[in-house]
Amino acid sequence: MAPRRHEYSIDMRQKVIQTFLKGDSQRQIATDMLLPRTSVQKMIKKYKATKCLSNLAGRGRKRKTTIRVDRLIERKLKCGRRKPARIVKTELEQELGVHISERTIKRRANEYGLFGRVARKRPYVNKRNRLKRLKFAKTMSAKPLNFWDTILWSDESKFNLFGSDGKVMVWRSKKEEFDPKCTVPTVKYGGGSVTVWGCFCRSGVGNLVFLDRNMDMHYYVDILDKNLIQSAKHLRLGRQFIFQQDNDPKHTSGLAKAWLKKNKIELLPWASFSPDMNPIEHLWDELDRRVKKRQLTSKSELQRVLLEEWNGIGRDVTEKLVDSMPNRLYECIKQKGYPTRY
Repeated sequence: MAPRRHEYSIDMRQKVIQTFLKGDSQRQIATDMLLPRTSVQKMIKKYKATKCLSNLAGRGRKRKTTIRVDRLIERKLKCGRRKPARIVKTELEQELGVHISERTIKRRANEYGLFGRVARKRPYVNKRNRLKRLKFAKTMSAKPLNFWDTILWSDESKFNLFGSDGKVMVWRSKKEEFDPKCTVPTVKYGGGSVTVWGCFCRSGVGNLVFLDRNMDMHYYVDILDKNLIQSAKHLRLGRQFIFQQDNDPKHTSGLAKAWLKKNKIELLPWASFSPDMNPIEHLWDELDRRVKKRQLTSKSELQRVLLEEWNGIGRDVTEKLVDSMPNRLYECIKQKGYPTRY
């Protein structure tokens, strides 16, 4: 392919023409302005023919689609988000007799701000739960900002000793495919994991409990009995706090409800399938990032580091997470109850 020719600016062309009109020769202009004589000659020739310094409209290859076709492409892609360019190409040929390439369709989509990307994975929310989420968001958005200071958030999470349950992205060259810095270490049978229960509020983190067996309603009530009120006292919430938990069956069992009622603990009404509105999910992410910076070789070491990093999470982190609640609710309302970017 021939190299692309350099195009001179309008200012440079204007200086050449002004100097020419003053009576200077083409050779003199080329010498004074350090330009090739052929370039000066073409600028002057073009000016004599068109009396114009800028490029004339209509240069280059003609656009193969009209505005009508462009809008039809945009509409087809917005109505069928998973529709490939190949199908759109076939439909245009059948409906309008327009023959364009798949690449042209992708370029038109890019012009309208549409790009092919991997779809984000989000929990499935049916219509019933979507309406519940929307109702929850609208009700809670009317609460004052200091209302969230009294909430004690809770949840369970799992941390792996080696590897990850999801894919890990790294920056590397083709030759660094198996560089230790660019790989994820794994061991046979996964190397083990640790499941924890934790709670936090705006003023800091509460207790972190390591689960030594699968949680059922009896085990869950035992954890609450030993850690919930103790965490509230440690965080100086007193007995006026509001407890948040999701709608897991063991959380909503009759035994758990009876324990909460017996201890006069107010429960925050919670919408099902709403991890995006629980700030503790991002607290788990923060803890996971801190733990991954450490080199661990055993489950006992993982437990020690988890507890150490958990207690090292400062108030600046917890305040930022809790203060995001108004934005989370607004996003839920904006998305009409569908999962949000959180």
